[in-house]
Amino acid sequence: MPEMPELEVLKENLERLIVGKSIEDFRIIKPYIQKTLLPDDLIGERVAGVTRRGKYIEILLASYRIVVHLMLAGRFKIQPKEKEPLKSSAAFIEFDNDNTLHLVEDAKLKRMSMWILPKGKGTDDIKELGPEPLSEEFTIDRLVKLLSGSRERLKNFLLNQRNVAGIGNAYADEICWQAGLSPFKQANKLSADEVARLHGAIRKTLIEATAQTRRLTGKGIEINETRPFMAVHRRKGEPCPRCGTRVQWVSTTARDTFYCPRCQTEGRILKDGRTSRFLKGN
Repeated sequence: MPEMPELEVLKENLERLIVGKSIEDFRIIKPYIQKTLLPDDLIGERVAGVTRRGKYIEILLASYRIVVHLMLAGRFKIQPKEKEPLKSSAAFIEFDNDNTLHLVEDAKLKRMSMWILPKGKGTDDIKELGPEPLSEEFTIDRLVKLLSGSRERLKNFLLNQRNVAGIGNAYADEICWQAGLSPFKQANKLSADEVARLHGAIRKTLIEATAQTRRLTGKGIEINETRPFMAVHRRKGEPCPRCGTRVQWVSTTARDTFYCPRCQTEGRILKDGRTSRFLKGN
């Protein structure tokens, strides 16, 4: 799933392609994507900007805001207008520069969603989201307050979009590693030093990942999610870049977690979460 760094680069590249362009046609091909009615007066609307809020992309028009959540397998693709719609297209927008922007999803489980909201409304009217992790409002004091009110495990805290917007499974692993913290430590039990390390790790991880994603993706909108710069995520058995210890892996019913035992769990190798109660006491 694309997370904040990939979506930030997607937002930037979409801006270059569609800002200032007018809509000539807008069609819903697969109704599952449509979460609101399609207004009758979208044709002729000009794109004023593209923004991102958490894991949502917002296309700003004069009178409306198109909000898209790509979920696991949703993607944007652009092609010349005269071509036939892609088989995987759930919707498409034709612009006056002879390009068509497709919202595509190849997976069998259809989860990509699109809302068309009136001007003045946006993602925060759809979903309760926490602060953007690279914004000025995301201070250490703000993080302290968020953590103190949570009994979640640290990784689950980071994944909860009501706490911090935009972080997913991959970057939660990287942030915990960068901070030298167990992903299973209880959020409200972090010390002042650990909170400061976590805050710094969130910013460092996401800033560096965004820069790396820009380098890998270039100016396209088909975002590169290979993430070769990752330190521990999907690096099971490889040496930790910091200490050389082999990266370990734990699977729970919800997701996989990658970590360094020496850097994060005081040398403990955690047992598979599907068959163990290892979470206690970590």
